[in-house]
Amino acid sequence: MKQIILFILFIIFFNIVKSNQCNCILNEYCKPLGVGERTEFIGFSDNSTGNYLNYDYYSITTIGVYYDANISIPKEFVCISHANGVRLVWWAKIPNQQLSNETFRNQFIDKIIESIQKENMDGVIYELDDPNSLTSENSDFFTEIIEKTFKILKPINWNYQISSKLPFSPNIDLNYNYLGISYFVDYLVVMDYNIGSRVTRDGNCLAGSNSPNPMIEQGIKNFTSMGIPGERMVLTYPWFGLDFICVNGSLSSEDCFVEKDEDDNCNDIKTIANQISYGEIIKILNDNNITNGGINWNSNSKSVFFNYYDYQGILHQIHFDNPKSLFIKVFLTKRLRAKGIAAQTMDNLDFTDLVNSYNMYDTMAYFFM
Repeated sequence: MKQIILFILFIIFFNIVKSNQCNCILNEYCKPLGVGERTEFIGFSDNSTGNYLNYDYYSITTIGVYYDANISIPKEFVCISHANGVRLVWWAKIPNQQLSNETFRNQFIDKIIESIQKENMDGVIYELDDPNSLTSENSDFFTEIIEKTFKILKPINWNYQISSKLPFSPNIDLNYNYLGISYFVDYLVVMDYNIGSRVTRDGNCLAGSNSPNPMIEQGIKNFTSMGIPGERMVLTYPWFGLDFICVNGSLSSEDCFVEKDEDDNCNDIKTIANQISYGEIIKILNDNNITNGGINWNSNSKSVFFNYYDYQGILHQIHFDNPKSLFIKVFLTKRLRAKGIAAQTMDNLDFTDLVNSYNMYDTMAYFFM
C-alpha cells in the first residue's frame, strides 16, 4: 500500500509544474520545512537517484543525502520529502587532507550553501571522510567549517538545519572540539557503528559486534559528562553487517579468530572485516546453496551473528543488527533521552524484499511511541 501511494505521489509531482522555480504540486514544497523542534528519525542515503521512491516517508523525519557536487537531487525527491514533512539535507563528507587548505574550506562551504538553496533542501550534516583520523592541527578547521555554515545559513532561514557526525564517544578521539561543535549545530549525529572491541589473541583479532549496546551507552554517558545532554544527540545504528573471515572454527563456533597483517589494528574495522548490506545478509541466510549455522544471540552486545561457508568453503562470521536487536537499541535510545535515531544507510535494504525492509523501518519507528 505504501508503495502504491508513493508511486501516485511521484506521478503527480512529476507531471504538474507550477512555475519555473518549483516543480512540485505546491510551491511551499520547494521551501525549507518549518516544522520546528521535534524528535528525529534520520535515514541516510548514499544513492540519491535510485532508491528514493522506496523510502518509508511515513517513518523517517529527515533524509541525509550523500553530497556529490556533480549530481543534482531529482526534483521529485524534494517534492515527495517535503509533502510528507520530511527534511532533505546534504550528508557532506569533508576530505581530511584538505582541512588545512583555507581556500578549499571556503569554497566547500560556498558550494554547500549554494546547492542547498538551488536544490530547495533543508540543511547539511557534515562528516569527515576519515572520521577517526582527525589531527589536533586540523581540529579547529573542522569546527570552523561548521561554525561558518551555521552563521551563514541561519540568518537566511532559521529552519535550515546544520549537524555533524561524530565518533560514538568523545574519549575515542580527543582531537574533536565536541563542545565547540555543539554550539553551532542543531544536534550531534553520533556514529554508533564499527565500534566493537576486537580482542587480540596470539596475534589474531576476534570478530565482534558492529554496534554493542554497552559501548553505546558508555559513549553517551561520556558526552553528557562533558556537558552535552542526550537531547542534543541523534544515535546512528547500522543497517549493514561486518563480515569476518575466520581462520578456525566451525558453523557452531562462537569465537571467530581473524588473521591480520602486521601493521593492522584489531580496532580498525576496515582492515579486518568487510561491510555487507542487510539485504545481502538476508539473501545469504535464505540461500539454499550456502550452509549457515543459524542466527545466534550475543547477550553482551545485544546483537546477532551467524557463521557460514561461502562457495569456496571458507568459514565466515557476520555480526549485524536485525529488528530484534534494533528494538532493544531503540528503547536504549529512549532511556538515554536522546533526540533521535538514525539508520546508516537506507540503501542497505533490498527493496524487492518488502517485508524485511519495512520491518527495519517499523522497528526504528517505535522510538516515537
